[in-house]
Amino acid sequence: MTRKLLLIGWDAADWKIINPLLDAGRMPNLEKLVNQGVMANMATLYPDLSPMLWTSIATGKRPFKHGIHGFTEPDPAQGGVRPITNLSRKTKAVWNILSQAGRKCNVIGWWPSHPAEPVNGVMVSNHYQKATGRPGQGWAMKPGVVHPSRLIRNLAALRVHPEQLDEGHIQPFVPRAAEIDQAKDRRLTSLASTIAECLSIRNAAQAVMHHEPWDFTAVYFDGIDHFCHGFMRYHPPRLPWVEEKDFELYRQVIESGYILHDIMLGHLLEETDAGTTVMLVSDHGFKSDHLRPRTVPREPAGPAVQHRHFGVFVMKGPGVRRDERIDGVSLLDVCPTILRVFGLPVGGDMDGKVLLNAFEKPSEVSYLPSWDQEPGPAGLHPPDMQMDPLEAREALNQLVALGYIDAPPEDREKAAAQAVRELDYNVARSYMDAGRHAEAADILERLLEEWPDEYRFGLQLVSCQQILGRLAEARTVLEELFRRKKHNAAEAGKKLKEWHEEHKDAKPADLSQEEQRALHDLQAEAQSNPFALEYLMGSLLLAEGDREGALEYLKRAEKIDRSQTGLHLKLGEVYLRMKCWPDAEKEFRTVLESDPDSAAAWRRLAETLLAGRRNEEAAEAALEAAALVYNSPQAHYLLGTALHRLGNLPQALDALRVAVHINPNYPEAHRRMAYIFRHRLGDESRAAEHEALARQAAQTIKGLKKGVISLDQFRRGDGLRPESDSGSRVETAPAALAAVPPFDPRETITIVSGLPRSGTSLMMQMLAAGGIPALTDEKRAADEDNPRGYLEYEPAKGLQRDSSWLAQAKGRSVKIVAQLLRFLPPDFDYRVVFMERDLEEVLRSQEAMLARQGQSGARLGQAALRRVFLTQVERIKEMLAMRGIPTIFVSFNDSLKRPEANAARVNGFFGGILDERAMAGVVDASLYRQKKRTNHE
Repeated sequence: MTRKLLLIGWDAADWKIINPLLDAGRMPNLEKLVNQGVMANMATLYPDLSPMLWTSIATGKRPFKHGIHGFTEPDPAQGGVRPITNLSRKTKAVWNILSQAGRKCNVIGWWPSHPAEPVNGVMVSNHYQKATGRPGQGWAMKPGVVHPSRLIRNLAALRVHPEQLDEGHIQPFVPRAAEIDQAKDRRLTSLASTIAECLSIRNAAQAVMHHEPWDFTAVYFDGIDHFCHGFMRYHPPRLPWVEEKDFELYRQVIESGYILHDIMLGHLLEETDAGTTVMLVSDHGFKSDHLRPRTVPREPAGPAVQHRHFGVFVMKGPGVRRDERIDGVSLLDVCPTILRVFGLPVGGDMDGKVLLNAFEKPSEVSYLPSWDQEPGPAGLHPPDMQMDPLEAREALNQLVALGYIDAPPEDREKAAAQAVRELDYNVARSYMDAGRHAEAADILERLLEEWPDEYRFGLQLVSCQQILGRLAEARTVLEELFRRKKHNAAEAGKKLKEWHEEHKDAKPADLSQEEQRALHDLQAEAQSNPFALEYLMGSLLLAEGDREGALEYLKRAEKIDRSQTGLHLKLGEVYLRMKCWPDAEKEFRTVLESDPDSAAAWRRLAETLLAGRRNEEAAEAALEAAALVYNSPQAHYLLGTALHRLGNLPQALDALRVAVHINPNYPEAHRRMAYIFRHRLGDESRAAEHEALARQAAQTIKGLKKGVISLDQFRRGDGLRPESDSGSRVETAPAALAAVPPFDPRETITIVSGLPRSGTSLMMQMLAAGGIPALTDEKRAADEDNPRGYLEYEPAKGLQRDSSWLAQAKGRSVKIVAQLLRFLPPDFDYRVVFMERDLEEVLRSQEAMLARQGQSGARLGQAALRRVFLTQVERIKEMLAMRGIPTIFVSFNDSLKRPEANAARVNGFFGGILDERAMAGVVDASLYRQKKRTNHE
């Protein structure tokens, strides 16, 4: 636990630039952090647009959940567009949660954080550092920049205007600045603006940390991103298309920008002590080598093509491991980990995880359904909050000047429509990044219908349709895209010819910005892209199963441009499917020579090496893939397969468990575990368990393709269980299954758990009949709700306060409600029988029981209560899996309908020591009263 936490954001920071500077001793403050804590690559999300990403870092949620979807948004008050604001965020950020928990919070410059929220502490919005006017004319602080207002005057005085900089600020970046004609070359002006903004944020953060009480401080610097977008092309080594003179003038800008950030880091660290946890993160990296693109696409947010998939993560503090590298970090993990550091529960609706591998002694994580449902003052804006329109226009001009967006049309209605279009497109890409391609396809189909000449919408739609198996639709869309592009290119060519005839005497300097933009758009539309045509058609043919046809098209694309790593990945995939292992390996190694951080190439290489029985090399490749992108079930499956072949069975099972934890619907992983248990470990019960899960997963995938189940059910791991009722049920497949080692029944505590009214009493009776006596004090007598008794033990209800009684449960079974399982101490051996029942029946049974007892339950509607229970059960299953507690999930409904089969299944879980006939004999189906309503009732 920590007293304070400092979170520092460096937009676009990348280890590829940092590591040489660390080795040279030029970033000593960061080096000290790394040596005292953990470091990692931090995987980003797509689309990798900074306002979306930094909001995901602050909330632990993907953009389609948190509501920030781009750089601009429609202005509801004035019409037209405005820069993205935090008014569009629809969930609490970490500073709101901490404010609600009574912690003092400072937030300085976060993007987007304007207008400043009334948090329990200080917020300085991302409009604070933007210079307007001349410093001598009075640099007024705009409304909404600082909370609380008492700090406005002091913080305004700490801002640095670019005109206040002198040559000492500029020369470390551009030693030969005096040679530059600034009337013609405005790059020094943009450089000075970025430096001044960095210093303003540093000044505000240091002052607030020094003079105001705080438990949590978040500081965001966008300087590295600005330096990189403006000057990365001049970073060594020189690219062929960069002029020698420009290279010599500006080659030091990037390194100097990082060194400046290290100096500012040192200043902030001066305001911390040994009890402060420090996190330093970046939202994405930045291409700095031969992968730097020569041009930027002419589309909104086109500069993102320069970003790299991995940013940086550093963490040090009390209880954090020292001088180690960890794997599997996503930017979604930052918020949950911060909450864990403060001892607060993680929201069940967050998409990230707590980075337990960063801590010396990982401890259990607690959850609640959603912080958004928790009442209390969180420092949020009122729902009707509005933003000053003049300030919005000024900030919009800043985004245009920085190159993040094009100048919006003067027509406000058109500008708003285009802003909505881009927000929708970014939401679709966010859905794709989360594997939710059906939702993405719905949005993209609508966008393409309304904007048919925006080819990017169609290309992303084709990708979704291929993944969803809608290949005929994908072909139709792609062929229509080709037809439109060919037609539009011809029309643009005609217009371009007319334009040149009309402006044959004009020089580029004579054209207005509007005319230059129109000319550039015409030139882009008139160009054909034969590489894209061949590549896209080859990809479609591969999806359709025509490997020879796909290879023909992809080979044509290779003749046009062989530098594209995506092309070699696709070629390798074709060879893999054709079982041409040497050719596949060659293509994947070609990708890795160019980009060693391509997780996809490492995964495919592992698959290829496994096919050639090169198991040790395959294990190494799979490890590389999993280290880069931990949440890849295929990487862990490939690793488990390789380790199995190498005879390393414990680690093989560990890897396979991770695969099914990430994706419960992974038949191949379950089948391999079943094989290991049966043929290598002689554990028939565990083999049968995984065979059943493999069949269930295969059924689920089949049901998804047929539309029988939804994508949400598929992602949760809901099984289409044979002969089971459909409907809403808490019968999800376990997130992961721990191996069940041989056990001593006399030393093992058998726990029967589940939601109240899910059949736990019935299972206690079955186990008692089968040979495991129940630990019960019979304080609650049998009644109408449980005619055969509750078989409860009163101290078990207070497990969260006192667990000293657990020793009495050795060799016995005890009933513990699911929500208390997280309080089980690690001192004993447990086996858990987790009862599951249709949730509608559970809620109805609870309601009937409360009514008979004359009591009222939760002050929640049935829908809200259902959501809470679903989330709780999901988190409990994750906890059981992470702790490796052997668990079997038993359907109450199936126990009543097929008592013999379920008794045999439970007996297998306990190694065959129970009396199955006696277990089945205690089942009385007449007690099944709260049945799920059907459409005929």
